[in-house]
Amino acid sequence: MKHNKIFSSLLMAGCLLGVGSTAFAASCSNILGPVDNSNPAGPYVGNSCGNNAAFNGAATLCGGTSYSNFGTDVWQVNLAASQNFTFSVTSAAFTPDIALLSGSCADNAPCVNSLDYSSGTGTATTATYTGNAAGTYYVVITDSTATGAQCGAYNLSFAGTLPVKLQNFSIN
Repeated sequence: MKHNKIFSSLLMAGCLLGVGSTAFAASCSNILGPVDNSNPAGPYVGNSCGNNAAFNGAATLCGGTSYSNFGTDVWQVNLAASQNFTFSVTSAAFTPDIALLSGSCADNAPCVNSLDYSSGTGTATTATYTGNAAGTYYVVITDSTATGAQCGAYNLSFAGTLPVKLQNFSIN
């Protein structure tokens, strides 16, 4: 009987620790796309202000930069096979930090590489990814500068090979 109480106490502590460790991850509340339809190159127009508010400065993006407290956009990209592609973000409103996450849409999801990409406001921020296995990926657009608007309107475009949705098929 005494061993059952100890085991139950350890099991309860383990469950509580497990719940506590996942509480720090924020999942996407707003996912755009997916980017794999009839216009895979884009451009796609977005505005990151107020989106995915749970992704904030407490969490870090690839390369160790913080998510904007003012908004982060996430676009879903579905790859049917291994693909190479480049995506770029241009904004006159904020300095975009961009990254590619795999597996899940959360502020602690694994990055495809360890770097994020950032450049000055009004210039294109571009990232190239090669050999991505089939699966679901998430393009993250945020601003970690802690100056200026830290969110706003932007254009997202892709180059390379992305899957295209079959629109029409017939056999005669």
